[in-house]
Amino acid sequence: MKTKDLMEQFEKTYRDEKLKEAETLHNAVAELLSEHKAEIQTVLYVLEMIRFELLEERYRSIFAAEPKPGEIRFGTPQ
Repeated sequence: MKTKDLMEQFEKTYRDEKLKEAETLHNAVAELLSEHKAEIQTVLYVLEMIRFELLEERYRSIFAAEPKPGEIRFGTPQ
């Protein structure tokens, strides 16, 4: 098999796995929401809170670490 074919197969496998993961998560969240009979406004609020928490954690990990040589932060190379 050629390298290009291997890469295409790898990408397809990766996409398929991500789709399965998303479908499983979707079904779990839909089941949970159905059990709780939550209003859409509450659901969106909670999802936004989760999004904020995850992004805040990620931003802290990015900006807390010392910049690597040549890494661009705040518009200038370090």
